[in-house]
Amino acid sequence: MKHNQRSKKLQVTAIRPDGTRYPVRFQVVDANSILITTQDTARVKLTVRPKRRKEDQGWYKALQLTSRIAMMVRNVSVSYTNKYNLAVPGFLPQVGDIFGQRSAGGGMQPGLDFAFGFVDDGYVRRAVDRGWLLTSDSVITPATSSRNEDIQIRATLEPFTDLKFDLNASRTVNESRSIQYMYAGMPTTRTGSFTMTTISIGTAFEKTGSADKGYPSKAFNKFRESLAGYQQRIELKYTDATYPQGTALAGQPFDPANGTINQYSANVMIPAFLNAYTVGGGGSLDIFPALSRLLPNWTVSYSGLSRLPRMKRIFKSFNINHGYKSVYSVGSYNTYTSYLEYMDGFGFVNDVATGNPTPSGMYDVSTVSINESFAPLAGVDMTFHNNLTAKVEYRKTRVLTLSMTSQQITESRSNDFVIGLGYKIVGLNLFGSQKSITSKEAAKADRRNKSGKNRRPSKADDEKKPGSSSTKRSSSSQGFSNDLNLRVDFSLRDQSALNRDILSGLTQATSGNKALHISFSADYALSKYLTLTAFYDHQFNKPLLTTSSYPTRTQDFGVTLKFILNR
Repeated sequence: MKHNQRSKKLQVTAIRPDGTRYPVRFQVVDANSILITTQDTARVKLTVRPKRRKEDQGWYKALQLTSRIAMMVRNVSVSYTNKYNLAVPGFLPQVGDIFGQRSAGGGMQPGLDFAFGFVDDGYVRRAVDRGWLLTSDSVITPATSSRNEDIQIRATLEPFTDLKFDLNASRTVNESRSIQYMYAGMPTTRTGSFTMTTISIGTAFEKTGSADKGYPSKAFNKFRESLAGYQQRIELKYTDATYPQGTALAGQPFDPANGTINQYSANVMIPAFLNAYTVGGGGSLDIFPALSRLLPNWTVSYSGLSRLPRMKRIFKSFNINHGYKSVYSVGSYNTYTSYLEYMDGFGFVNDVATGNPTPSGMYDVSTVSINESFAPLAGVDMTFHNNLTAKVEYRKTRVLTLSMTSQQITESRSNDFVIGLGYKIVGLNLFGSQKSITSKEAAKADRRNKSGKNRRPSKADDEKKPGSSSTKRSSSSQGFSNDLNLRVDFSLRDQSALNRDILSGLTQATSGNKALHISFSADYALSKYLTLTAFYDHQFNKPLLTTSSYPTRTQDFGVTLKFILNR
């Protein structure tokens, strides 16, 4: 029986005239016919249907989606670097020839742990206790140590075909210590820097308003309102504390009336700043967030639209891009010289005005910042079938800087709209300097040679035909093609800077401008070593505040000739 269903997976049913089902047996001959194997005489209505493919069934699609999500992690890499350096001057014992060791007094000097780098800052104290270091007041060079700890985490996710996520997270700590081992108590000062990726997207799209409304900000108001709460939390840590020895109030119980934590100190404002502007700020009091608060940044790309039939007729490729990056950084910090430890990085420092010990953190931090960028917030890269390339992007950047010295938050924003077009003309012979052919012409010549002509062309014919093989060999032997590259870029930037005063809550604009940039360039390869370039550049800047600057317009155009010998 011929059924023409084009399938070997079939469902065959036979129905008698009275409507009852008749059992029928069959064998599949090929994709369009079957053989009935039932030996009987009966009048039936035979129906042949192809079975539903498993790919079209719901359970298969659900299982396929679940498997795809389970295997979407394509690549994960973790890099951890920890570098430590220790320099100890004033070392008295002589060193030996084997690993720098000398056996004396029942032990090795300076020790195998020092030789192989298995030491920390505690080695300096052990060396002083063993009498290995010169502790005279004439020694002014302290022991120094430096530590660099860096962790980089990267992952690539592909939950669906043509959709790709690149995640990255990083945390870098740089710290240097100066240990005055020649004095009692071994005073130690620390300096360093800190950077860590975070997410501050929650406040990125907050509108700044206008000057007549005072540039309002919900995040800034939240920051100011939380300062008192963070101050109280730190003050509670000193509930059962007593003033340390060597101070004017030594041994007495802590009394806020003698001086308490400053509401505008780094230990109060930095945690409040992170809580107001970042996702993972939480209620932590850490100036340097722990590794558990490390958050990733990302880039996203999707190229599946080019597979659609209508898009496929126009574009070779069509990619949608998005990127996000936010980094919290402490530019530099150092310890207070009069700091005395109490617990968990909190202690006492001497007040300059009264001389009394007041609660304070260990580190003196002047500024911290959050650098956030959408590069781009949304972007499209296109390549047409005629080799025209186009790019459209919208970018946003924001820099938040908290200053403890001036009690201010500086907020700088920038919005960029970019359009770029590019086109390459291959084998454009403008000056007739030599004969060069394009790839399309070469392909046409090959098709003509394979069109079935049995006559073998003569050498003269090869020289005459512009698309002949001899011409092609001549062009390829030179390894050069007269190409013209055209490029047009258009960008519009709107940037501004606001200064938010923490004490008064007032905000004012300090700088900003709107900039228009249009550029055009054309590169033409005259020869293998010589390139001619013509360019035009137009820029227009309109300042936000006309009291400090004025609108400017600049135009540049010209021709350059580049001669390169190393090709």
